[in-house]
Amino acid sequence: MFIPRSFQLAARAAGAALAIAAGLPAAATPIPLQDFFRPATAVTPRLSPSGDKIALLIPAADGRMTLAVADTATPTAFTGIAHFGDADIDRFGWINKDRLWFDATDSQSPAGDQLDRGLFAVNADGSGYAKLIDRKREDRPNNTKRGVLQGDRYLFVRAADDGSDDVFVQHYEWISDDAPLDSKLLRLNTKTREMRNITPVGAPDGVHTWLLDQSGQPRVAIASSRMTEEMVYWRNPASNAWVKLASSDRIDPAPGSYTPVAVDFEGKLLVVAIDPASGHAKTSALFRMAPQDAALPAEPLLTLKGFDFDGTVLFDAASRKTSGVLYTSDAKGTVWFDPALRADQEAIDKQLDGTINVFSCAPSCSSARHHVVTSYSDRQSPVYFLYERATRKLRLVASSRPWLDAAKMAEQDFVRVKARDGIDVPLLVTRPQGKGPWPAVVLVHGGPNVRGEEWGFATDSQFLASRGYLVLQPEFRGSQGYGDTLFRAGWRQWGLAMQDDVTDATHWAIAQGLADPKRIAIAGASYGGYAAMMGLVKEPALYRAGINWVGVTDIGLMYDIGWSDFMGSKWMRYGMPTMIGHQRRDAEQFRATSPLLQAARIKQPVLMAYGELDRRVPLPHGTRLREALAKSGNQNVEWVEYEGEGHGWVLMKNQLDFWRRVETFLAKNLK
Repeated sequence: MFIPRSFQLAARAAGAALAIAAGLPAAATPIPLQDFFRPATAVTPRLSPSGDKIALLIPAADGRMTLAVADTATPTAFTGIAHFGDADIDRFGWINKDRLWFDATDSQSPAGDQLDRGLFAVNADGSGYAKLIDRKREDRPNNTKRGVLQGDRYLFVRAADDGSDDVFVQHYEWISDDAPLDSKLLRLNTKTREMRNITPVGAPDGVHTWLLDQSGQPRVAIASSRMTEEMVYWRNPASNAWVKLASSDRIDPAPGSYTPVAVDFEGKLLVVAIDPASGHAKTSALFRMAPQDAALPAEPLLTLKGFDFDGTVLFDAASRKTSGVLYTSDAKGTVWFDPALRADQEAIDKQLDGTINVFSCAPSCSSARHHVVTSYSDRQSPVYFLYERATRKLRLVASSRPWLDAAKMAEQDFVRVKARDGIDVPLLVTRPQGKGPWPAVVLVHGGPNVRGEEWGFATDSQFLASRGYLVLQPEFRGSQGYGDTLFRAGWRQWGLAMQDDVTDATHWAIAQGLADPKRIAIAGASYGGYAAMMGLVKEPALYRAGINWVGVTDIGLMYDIGWSDFMGSKWMRYGMPTMIGHQRRDAEQFRATSPLLQAARIKQPVLMAYGELDRRVPLPHGTRLREALAKSGNQNVEWVEYEGEGHGWVLMKNQLDFWRRVETFLAKNLK
């Protein structure tokens, strides 16, 4: 149910927020656990297209995240405009200068009770509320032009950004979980709910991604075959005919393959591809190319040495130019092509020294009077400011976690360490206050074929550091974000070279005098849980204890458990055999690298936590390992199963319970 509410967010003194950045004397009393994990008081401010309003998310009295708006003249006086009594507003953005879109999730229900996100719209004064896409999964037709759309058949794409009340949505008809039979692009009016199909005539089949040009016309279609081929099509603006530009294998793309990410004002493609100049690392870069070109340009638009390009191209509606690129390397940053915006960045950075400062002002930064700045560091949770371009002054908007004192937080470093075969392994090191060597927690990311972490404020590592633990977060081979060479080096290496990278990062920390070699635990979720258990198997003298939550315990079970969410998918049929291993041909390797089948070798204390309704790593992964450990005589196993939860903990009570268990477990076993 939608409940428009009117309330004021209490203004905070700018001096108090800036004191967070400057640092205060640290106290000996441990920071309460809940202070790290409770919801932020402000999230993601966004400036309106006209530049006279700011929208952000704040918690209401009932704890639900609420959409609120303030005038830039009074940037701390927020009035709630959209609130649900049974859900939290999550993602949001401006449709035009007076209207916003948003969706919802539910932080007070476990994973098993979650619904779709839906889509809603409201005016900046709280009027004109409209439900556009239902959150419920219902088997009902959508034959009317002005009805509420079905949640599991329609996805929000973006606002039209042309001053209208319209947004773009995508409609799917599924043949299976990963092979859309049909995908249509629709333009939806958020006031009247009138919808029209703007899918161009002759569009290819199997489209999963549409890219629109700067005038809102579908210009690029990315489609998949029934197998693993992925095709890129271009719609010629002169003839409106579709032309196939490229084709590659989605799992194992050939050299020279690229992924389009945007179309600029001149009709050129912005694409991501491996930079030939990156050498052995084979990192990707951002290129600008004409659609008719058969090959990539010789020089990229933006390359990040040692990192794959990961970012967003920023366009300016007023100047009709590409104004800059927001990227992630070791941390977030922005390259501004517009000299005036580059000067704004320099002025902001000068006033907020020692923090990452990212500002936004869509759809037109060049003509904006203000920017909204997000400022953070490894020790400072995000603080938001309003920057006035004429005076170059900053005004506090809100602090996300004003109760956390940056002076009490831990410092984090990004380094690269050598694995035993000479490959560079990126590593984040969070050092507690005081002097080492410290007891350590090796925190292995899930995925595994994703990027793990970036430099910045992270509640889990800060919590562990506040309890005196050094936190090591290795980006082992197989991780993405650091080049194709590191990524492919992890293929079919679960429990082997991937595990050795984690071990080598641990030994590096010992050699540097950071980690106490007699007090090290290994921990992680999902794949990280698998790595934690394999670390105990392979390195019994190195790790004194292990923490595994929602972790894989046997690769064979990934193929066998019929109710997992990827059963029968393309990933299972093609991706897993290529990147993890073939169930029959690699059966011997799977047995050797199975924590479940090697359970008798695990003698160390173990904490295991699983979600009752997890479909990514179903519960038998945990229960069977628990039984195997008990059978082998390991009686030092703590087990917790969270009712209604899935692949991670949604409910705050479960998050707090889990981390309390972690705190107690580490204190007991890393004395």
